[in-house]
Amino acid sequence: MFHYRRLFFPIFLLLSLFLIAPAAHGFSDLEGHWAEETIRNLVRLEILHGYPDKTFRPDQSITRAELAKILAVTFNLKPSSGQTCSDTADHWAKEYAGALVDKKIIIPENGAFHPERPVTREEAVTILTRLLNIKHPEEEYTLKVTPSFTDIIEDSAGFAEIELASRLGILPGYYQQEFNPSYLASRADIAWMISRLRQIKTLRGTVLDTNEASGLLTVKPEEGKQEARLVLVGDETVLLRNNISAKAGQVLAGDKLTVFFNPQDKPVFVKAYGEVTQNDLLSRLSAMVKERLTPEQIAAILAGDWESVKDALTGELYNQMLNYGLTPAEAEAILMQDWQYLDLVSRDRLAEALSGYLGITRDLSRALLDRDLERIKEYAKIELITYALGRILDQGPSAPGASSYNG
Repeated sequence: MFHYRRLFFPIFLLLSLFLIAPAAHGFSDLEGHWAEETIRNLVRLEILHGYPDKTFRPDQSITRAELAKILAVTFNLKPSSGQTCSDTADHWAKEYAGALVDKKIIIPENGAFHPERPVTREEAVTILTRLLNIKHPEEEYTLKVTPSFTDIIEDSAGFAEIELASRLGILPGYYQQEFNPSYLASRADIAWMISRLRQIKTLRGTVLDTNEASGLLTVKPEEGKQEARLVLVGDETVLLRNNISAKAGQVLAGDKLTVFFNPQDKPVFVKAYGEVTQNDLLSRLSAMVKERLTPEQIAAILAGDWESVKDALTGELYNQMLNYGLTPAEAEAILMQDWQYLDLVSRDRLAEALSGYLGITRDLSRALLDRDLERIKEYAKIELITYALGRILDQGPSAPGASSYNG
Protein backbone atom coordinates (compact mmCIF):
# COMPACT_ATOMS: atom_id res chain seq x y z
CA MET A 1 0.00 0.00 0.00
CA PHE A 2 2.88 2.28 0.74
CA HIS A 3 4.34 1.80 -2.72
CA TYR A 4 0.95 2.29 -4.32
CA ARG A 5 0.57 5.69 -2.70
CA ARG A 6 4.06 6.74 -3.80
CA LEU A 7 3.30 5.83 -7.40
CA PHE A 8 -0.23 7.15 -7.41
CA PHE A 9 0.66 10.79 -6.90
CA PRO A 10 3.17 11.06 -9.83
CA ILE A 11 0.82 9.17 -12.15
CA PHE A 12 -2.09 11.39 -11.14
CA LEU A 13 0.07 14.46 -11.68
CA LEU A 14 1.17 13.30 -15.13
CA LEU A 15 -2.39 12.56 -16.16
CA SER A 16 -3.49 15.97 -14.95
CA LEU A 17 -0.76 17.69 -16.93
CA PHE A 18 -1.62 15.66 -20.02
CA LEU A 19 -5.25 16.66 -19.83
CA ILE A 20 -4.57 20.29 -19.01
CA ALA A 21 -1.72 20.90 -21.51
CA PRO A 22 -3.88 20.91 -24.66
CA ALA A 23 -6.19 23.41 -23.07
CA ALA A 24 -3.25 25.76 -22.65
CA HIS A 25 -2.97 25.83 -26.45
CA GLY A 26 -6.71 25.90 -26.99
CA PHE A 27 -8.33 28.63 -29.00
CA SER A 28 -11.98 29.51 -29.04
CA ASP A 29 -12.09 30.07 -32.81
CA LEU A 30 -10.20 27.07 -34.25
CA GLU A 31 -12.51 24.11 -33.83
CA GLY A 32 -13.61 22.80 -37.22
CA HIS A 33 -11.42 25.21 -39.18
CA TRP A 34 -9.77 23.74 -42.29
CA ALA A 35 -6.28 24.59 -40.93
CA GLU A 36 -6.97 23.63 -37.30
CA GLU A 37 -4.51 20.73 -37.06
CA THR A 38 -1.77 22.60 -38.90
CA ILE A 39 -2.14 25.67 -36.69
CA ARG A 40 -2.16 23.64 -33.47
CA ASN A 41 1.03 21.84 -34.50
CA LEU A 42 2.84 25.10 -35.17
CA VAL A 43 1.60 26.56 -31.89
CA ARG A 44 3.00 23.54 -30.02
CA LEU A 45 6.34 24.20 -31.70
CA GLU A 46 6.03 27.85 -30.61
CA ILE A 47 6.28 28.97 -34.24
CA LEU A 48 2.86 30.62 -34.07
CA HIS A 49 1.10 32.32 -31.19
CA GLY A 50 -2.46 33.38 -30.48
CA TYR A 51 -3.90 36.46 -28.86
CA PRO A 52 -4.36 37.17 -25.13
CA ASP A 53 -8.13 36.66 -25.46
CA LYS A 54 -7.53 32.97 -26.31
CA THR A 55 -8.26 33.45 -30.02
CA PHE A 56 -6.06 32.72 -33.00
CA ARG A 57 -8.09 34.62 -35.61
CA PRO A 58 -7.19 32.25 -38.47
CA ASP A 59 -9.01 34.21 -41.16
CA GLN A 60 -7.47 37.56 -40.23
CA SER A 61 -4.86 39.05 -42.54
CA ILE A 62 -1.21 39.19 -41.55
CA THR A 63 1.18 42.13 -41.75
CA ARG A 64 4.67 42.18 -43.23
CA ALA A 65 6.12 42.71 -39.75
CA GLU A 66 4.27 39.69 -38.35
CA LEU A 67 5.34 37.52 -41.27
CA ALA A 68 8.95 38.68 -40.90
CA LYS A 69 8.98 37.63 -37.25
CA ILE A 70 7.45 34.22 -37.96
CA LEU A 71 9.96 33.45 -40.71
CA ALA A 72 12.97 34.82 -38.85
CA VAL A 73 12.14 32.74 -35.76
CA THR A 74 11.17 29.60 -37.68
CA PHE A 75 14.27 29.51 -39.85
CA ASN A 76 16.68 31.15 -37.39
CA LEU A 77 17.47 34.16 -39.56
CA LYS A 78 19.63 36.89 -38.06
CA PRO A 79 20.45 40.36 -39.42
CA SER A 80 24.07 40.74 -40.47
CA SER A 81 24.50 44.23 -41.90
CA GLY A 82 22.88 46.19 -39.07
CA GLN A 83 21.13 48.40 -41.60
CA THR A 84 17.47 49.23 -41.11
CA CYS A 85 14.73 50.41 -43.42
CA SER A 86 13.51 53.98 -43.19
CA ASP A 87 10.29 52.96 -41.43
CA THR A 88 11.53 50.22 -39.06
CA ALA A 89 14.19 52.04 -37.02
CA ASP A 90 11.83 52.27 -34.01
CA HIS A 91 9.53 49.39 -34.91
CA TRP A 92 9.19 46.27 -32.74
CA ALA A 93 9.98 44.10 -35.79
CA LYS A 94 13.21 45.95 -36.64
CA GLU A 95 15.50 42.93 -36.15
CA TYR A 96 13.19 40.51 -37.94
CA ALA A 97 12.72 42.84 -40.90
CA GLY A 98 16.47 43.42 -41.10
CA ALA A 99 17.13 39.67 -41.18
CA LEU A 100 14.83 39.11 -44.16
CA VAL A 101 16.09 42.19 -46.00
CA ASP A 102 19.71 41.07 -45.53
CA LYS A 103 18.87 37.69 -47.08
CA LYS A 104 16.98 39.40 -49.95
CA ILE A 105 13.86 37.52 -48.95
CA ILE A 106 11.87 40.74 -48.65
CA ILE A 107 12.91 43.61 -50.91
CA PRO A 108 12.37 47.15 -49.53
CA GLU A 109 10.40 49.58 -51.66
CA ASN A 110 12.38 52.81 -52.01
CA GLY A 111 14.09 52.01 -48.73
CA ALA A 112 10.82 51.33 -46.86
CA PHE A 113 9.70 48.01 -45.40
CA HIS A 114 6.02 48.90 -44.82
CA PRO A 115 5.80 46.75 -41.69
CA GLU A 116 2.07 47.28 -41.04
CA ARG A 117 0.93 46.60 -44.59
CA PRO A 118 -1.08 43.39 -45.01
CA VAL A 119 0.57 40.67 -47.10
CA THR A 120 -1.13 39.59 -50.33
CA ARG A 121 -1.15 36.02 -51.58
CA GLU A 122 1.31 36.91 -54.33
CA GLU A 123 3.69 38.56 -51.85
CA ALA A 124 3.49 35.61 -49.48
CA VAL A 125 4.34 33.08 -52.19
CA THR A 126 7.18 35.23 -53.53
CA ILE A 127 8.68 35.57 -50.06
CA LEU A 128 8.42 31.86 -49.28
CA THR A 129 9.99 30.73 -52.57
CA ARG A 130 12.89 33.11 -51.93
CA LEU A 131 13.20 31.62 -48.47
CA LEU A 132 13.64 28.20 -50.08
CA ASN A 133 16.34 29.69 -52.28
CA ILE A 134 14.29 28.71 -55.31
CA LYS A 135 13.91 32.07 -57.00
CA HIS A 136 16.18 35.05 -56.42
CA PRO A 137 15.00 38.56 -57.34
CA GLU A 138 17.74 38.85 -59.98
CA GLU A 139 16.82 35.58 -61.68
CA GLU A 140 14.68 35.63 -64.79
CA TYR A 141 13.19 32.25 -65.66
CA THR A 142 11.91 31.16 -69.04
CA LEU A 143 9.45 28.79 -67.44
CA LYS A 144 7.49 26.67 -69.93
CA VAL A 145 4.68 25.12 -67.92
CA THR A 146 0.92 24.93 -68.22
CA PRO A 147 -0.54 27.55 -65.85
CA SER A 148 -2.21 26.08 -62.77
CA PHE A 149 -4.62 29.00 -62.37
CA THR A 150 -6.86 30.73 -64.89
CA ASP A 151 -5.94 34.20 -63.62
CA ILE A 152 -2.16 33.67 -63.61
CA ILE A 153 -0.64 33.50 -67.08
CA GLU A 154 2.98 33.55 -68.22
CA ASP A 155 3.08 37.35 -68.42
CA SER A 156 1.62 37.76 -64.93
CA ALA A 157 3.79 39.14 -62.15
CA GLY A 158 4.89 36.34 -59.87
CA PHE A 159 4.04 33.63 -62.43
CA ALA A 160 7.19 31.59 -61.79
CA GLU A 161 6.94 31.78 -58.01
CA ILE A 162 3.25 30.87 -57.94
CA GLU A 163 3.71 27.94 -60.30
CA LEU A 164 6.67 26.58 -58.34
CA ALA A 165 4.77 26.91 -55.06
CA SER A 166 1.78 25.14 -56.56
CA ARG A 167 3.88 22.24 -57.82
CA LEU A 168 5.71 21.92 -54.52
CA GLY A 169 2.40 21.56 -52.70
CA ILE A 170 2.88 24.66 -50.58
CA LEU A 171 -0.44 26.33 -51.39
CA PRO A 172 -3.64 25.72 -49.41
CA GLY A 173 -6.00 23.24 -51.00
CA TYR A 174 -8.83 25.73 -51.35
CA TYR A 175 -6.76 27.74 -53.85
CA GLN A 176 -8.51 26.16 -56.80
CA GLN A 177 -9.04 27.46 -60.34
CA GLU A 178 -8.19 31.09 -59.50
CA PHE A 179 -5.26 32.23 -57.41
CA ASN A 180 -6.50 35.79 -56.81
CA PRO A 181 -3.01 37.27 -56.25
CA SER A 182 -4.27 40.56 -54.77
CA TYR A 183 -6.31 38.83 -52.04
CA LEU A 184 -4.85 39.22 -48.56
CA ALA A 185 -3.18 36.09 -47.17
CA SER A 186 -4.81 34.96 -43.94
CA ARG A 187 -3.06 33.72 -40.82
CA ALA A 188 -4.35 30.26 -41.66
CA ASP A 189 -2.91 30.52 -45.19
CA ILE A 190 0.50 31.44 -43.80
CA ALA A 191 0.35 28.63 -41.23
CA TRP A 192 -0.40 26.10 -43.95
CA MET A 193 2.36 27.37 -46.26
CA ILE A 194 4.99 27.40 -43.51
CA SER A 195 4.00 23.91 -42.38
CA ARG A 196 4.42 22.57 -45.93
CA LEU A 197 7.58 24.62 -46.42
CA ARG A 198 9.20 22.86 -43.48
CA GLN A 199 8.55 19.53 -45.21
CA ILE A 200 10.31 20.48 -48.44
CA LYS A 201 13.60 18.62 -48.85
CA THR A 202 16.50 19.69 -51.03
CA LEU A 203 19.44 17.93 -52.61
CA ARG A 204 22.47 19.86 -53.79
CA GLY A 205 25.30 18.28 -55.68
CA THR A 206 27.13 17.68 -58.95
CA VAL A 207 25.78 15.74 -61.94
CA LEU A 208 27.82 12.63 -62.66
CA ASP A 209 25.76 11.21 -65.51
CA THR A 210 22.52 11.78 -67.42
CA ASN A 211 20.20 9.37 -69.20
CA GLU A 212 18.00 11.15 -71.70
CA ALA A 213 15.86 8.08 -72.44
CA SER A 214 14.89 7.37 -68.84
CA GLY A 215 15.18 10.92 -67.48
CA LEU A 216 17.52 9.75 -64.72
CA LEU A 217 20.23 12.02 -63.36
CA THR A 218 23.05 10.61 -61.25
CA VAL A 219 23.94 13.19 -58.61
CA LYS A 220 26.84 13.29 -56.17
CA PRO A 221 25.67 15.15 -53.02
CA GLU A 222 27.92 18.03 -52.01
CA GLU A 223 27.68 17.34 -48.28
CA GLY A 224 29.75 14.64 -46.60
CA LYS A 225 30.54 11.31 -48.14
CA GLN A 226 27.04 10.39 -49.18
CA GLU A 227 26.64 7.95 -52.02
CA ALA A 228 25.48 9.15 -55.43
CA ARG A 229 21.71 9.44 -55.79
CA LEU A 230 19.42 8.92 -58.75
CA VAL A 231 16.92 11.69 -59.52
CA LEU A 232 14.08 10.93 -61.91
CA VAL A 233 13.05 13.89 -64.04
CA GLY A 234 9.48 13.02 -64.99
CA ASP A 235 6.89 14.75 -67.16
CA GLU A 236 5.68 16.83 -64.19
CA THR A 237 9.16 17.83 -63.06
CA VAL A 238 10.11 21.45 -63.77
CA LEU A 239 13.73 21.48 -64.95
CA LEU A 240 15.70 24.66 -65.58
CA ARG A 241 19.24 24.74 -66.88
CA ASN A 242 20.86 28.17 -66.59
CA ASN A 243 17.36 29.52 -65.80
CA ILE A 244 15.92 28.16 -69.06
CA SER A 245 13.40 25.32 -69.32
CA ALA A 246 15.22 22.18 -70.40
CA LYS A 247 14.97 18.40 -70.62
CA ALA A 248 16.98 15.82 -68.72
CA GLY A 249 19.14 15.11 -71.77
CA GLN A 250 20.29 18.75 -71.89
CA VAL A 251 21.81 18.56 -68.42
CA LEU A 252 25.56 17.92 -68.66
CA ALA A 253 27.95 16.01 -66.46
CA GLY A 254 29.63 18.49 -64.14
CA ASP A 255 26.56 20.73 -63.82
CA LYS A 256 25.77 21.99 -60.34
CA LEU A 257 22.33 20.77 -59.38
CA THR A 258 19.68 21.63 -56.79
CA VAL A 259 16.63 19.39 -56.47
CA PHE A 260 13.51 20.32 -54.50
CA PHE A 261 11.29 17.47 -53.28
CA ASN A 262 7.66 17.95 -52.28
CA PRO A 263 6.32 16.57 -48.97
CA GLN A 264 5.80 13.21 -50.73
CA ASP A 265 9.55 13.08 -51.59
CA LYS A 266 8.88 13.51 -55.29
CA PRO A 267 11.40 15.67 -57.22
CA VAL A 268 9.31 18.59 -58.40
CA PHE A 269 11.77 21.32 -59.31
CA VAL A 270 15.36 21.00 -60.54
CA LYS A 271 17.83 23.84 -61.10
CA ALA A 272 21.02 23.10 -63.03
CA TYR A 273 23.89 25.47 -63.74
CA GLY A 274 26.83 24.80 -65.99
CA GLU A 275 28.61 25.69 -69.22
CA VAL A 276 26.53 27.92 -71.46
CA THR A 277 25.62 25.95 -74.59
CA GLN A 278 24.29 27.00 -77.97
CA ASN A 279 20.88 25.67 -76.91
CA ASP A 280 20.94 28.07 -73.93
CA LEU A 281 21.54 31.04 -76.21
CA LEU A 282 18.91 30.00 -78.76
CA SER A 283 16.34 29.34 -76.02
CA ARG A 284 17.05 32.74 -74.50
CA LEU A 285 16.53 34.41 -77.89
CA SER A 286 13.30 32.45 -78.34
CA ALA A 287 12.08 33.70 -74.96
CA MET A 288 12.95 37.29 -75.92
CA VAL A 289 10.61 37.09 -78.94
CA LYS A 290 7.92 35.46 -76.74
CA GLU A 291 8.50 32.10 -78.46
CA ARG A 292 7.10 33.28 -81.80
CA LEU A 293 10.30 31.67 -83.08
CA THR A 294 11.50 28.34 -81.75
CA PRO A 295 15.20 27.79 -80.95
CA GLU A 296 15.40 25.63 -84.09
CA GLN A 297 13.94 28.39 -86.26
CA ILE A 298 16.33 30.95 -84.80
CA ALA A 299 19.24 28.62 -85.53
CA ALA A 300 18.08 28.29 -89.14
CA ILE A 301 17.77 32.07 -89.56
CA LEU A 302 21.23 32.63 -88.08
CA ALA A 303 22.56 30.07 -90.54
CA GLY A 304 20.94 31.98 -93.43
CA ASP A 305 18.35 29.27 -94.10
CA TRP A 306 15.30 31.52 -94.38
CA GLU A 307 13.46 29.17 -96.70
CA SER A 308 13.13 26.46 -94.02
CA VAL A 309 11.22 28.78 -91.68
CA LYS A 310 9.42 31.12 -94.06
CA ASP A 311 6.41 28.86 -94.64
CA ALA A 312 5.84 28.35 -90.92
CA LEU A 313 5.96 32.10 -90.32
CA THR A 314 3.96 33.29 -93.32
CA GLY A 315 0.59 33.41 -91.56
CA GLU A 316 1.95 35.17 -88.46
CA LEU A 317 3.93 37.71 -90.48
CA TYR A 318 0.95 38.37 -92.76
CA ASN A 319 -1.30 39.15 -89.79
CA GLN A 320 1.32 41.32 -88.14
CA MET A 321 1.75 43.40 -91.30
CA LEU A 322 -2.01 43.94 -91.49
CA ASN A 323 -1.94 45.08 -87.87
CA TYR A 324 0.72 47.63 -88.80
CA GLY A 325 -1.62 49.09 -91.43
CA LEU A 326 -0.45 47.40 -94.64
CA THR A 327 -3.06 46.25 -97.14
CA PRO A 328 -3.43 42.55 -97.95
CA ALA A 329 -1.86 43.22 -101.37
CA GLU A 330 1.18 44.87 -99.80
CA ALA A 331 1.63 42.15 -97.21
CA GLU A 332 1.40 39.46 -99.87
CA ALA A 333 3.88 41.30 -102.11
CA ILE A 334 6.39 41.46 -99.25
CA LEU A 335 6.02 37.77 -98.43
CA MET A 336 6.42 36.89 -102.13
CA GLN A 337 9.37 39.29 -102.35
CA ASP A 338 7.69 40.92 -105.37
CA TRP A 339 9.31 44.31 -104.98
CA GLN A 340 8.10 45.58 -108.36
CA TYR A 341 4.50 44.80 -107.50
CA LEU A 342 5.04 46.18 -104.02
CA ASP A 343 6.06 49.52 -105.52
CA LEU A 344 2.85 49.48 -107.56
CA VAL A 345 0.50 48.74 -104.67
CA SER A 346 2.39 51.14 -102.40
CA ARG A 347 1.65 53.96 -104.84
CA ASP A 348 -2.04 53.11 -104.58
CA ARG A 349 -1.79 53.46 -100.81
CA LEU A 350 -0.01 56.77 -101.14
CA ALA A 351 -2.52 58.00 -103.70
CA GLU A 352 -5.34 57.16 -101.31
CA ALA A 353 -3.65 59.04 -98.50
CA LEU A 354 -2.94 62.03 -100.76
CA SER A 355 -6.56 62.06 -101.93
CA GLY A 356 -7.82 62.41 -98.39
CA TYR A 357 -5.24 65.04 -97.49
CA LEU A 358 -5.79 67.25 -100.58
CA GLY A 359 -9.52 66.62 -100.97
CA ILE A 360 -9.22 65.27 -104.52
CA THR A 361 -10.13 61.93 -106.11
CA ARG A 362 -7.80 58.97 -105.85
CA ASP A 363 -7.37 58.87 -109.63
CA LEU A 364 -6.16 62.46 -109.74
CA SER A 365 -3.79 61.74 -106.86
CA ARG A 366 -2.39 58.72 -108.69
CA ALA A 367 -1.91 60.78 -111.84
CA LEU A 368 0.04 63.35 -109.82
CA LEU A 369 2.27 60.63 -108.39
CA ASP A 370 2.85 59.17 -111.86
CA ARG A 371 3.58 62.67 -113.23
CA ASP A 372 1.21 61.89 -116.11
CA LEU A 373 0.32 65.38 -117.41
CA GLU A 374 -2.39 64.23 -119.80
CA ARG A 375 -4.21 62.24 -117.13
CA ILE A 376 -3.83 65.12 -114.71
CA LYS A 377 -5.56 67.42 -117.18
CA GLU A 378 -8.34 64.92 -117.84
CA TYR A 379 -9.10 64.18 -114.20
CA ALA A 380 -8.77 67.82 -113.22
CA LYS A 381 -11.26 68.76 -115.92
CA ILE A 382 -13.73 66.20 -114.52
CA GLU A 383 -13.16 67.53 -111.00
CA LEU A 384 -13.92 71.10 -112.08
CA ILE A 385 -17.05 70.12 -114.02
CA THR A 386 -18.37 68.11 -111.06
CA TYR A 387 -17.69 71.04 -108.76
CA ALA A 388 -19.38 73.53 -111.06
CA LEU A 389 -22.49 71.40 -111.49
CA GLY A 390 -22.74 70.96 -107.79
CA ARG A 391 -22.62 74.69 -107.20
CA ILE A 392 -25.22 75.38 -109.88
CA LEU A 393 -27.63 72.77 -108.54
CA ASP A 394 -26.81 73.76 -104.95
CA GLN A 395 -26.61 70.17 -103.94
CA GLY A 396 -23.02 69.38 -104.55
CA PRO A 397 -19.85 69.82 -102.54
CA SER A 398 -18.67 73.22 -101.42
CA ALA A 399 -15.09 72.56 -102.40
CA PRO A 400 -13.26 70.68 -105.14
CA GLY A 401 -12.50 67.08 -104.53
CA ALA A 402 -15.46 66.02 -102.44
CA SER A 403 -16.95 64.34 -105.52
CA SER A 404 -17.51 60.62 -105.22
CA TYR A 405 -16.29 60.14 -108.76
CA ASN A 406 -13.47 57.58 -108.97
CA GLY A 407 -13.10 57.29 -112.73
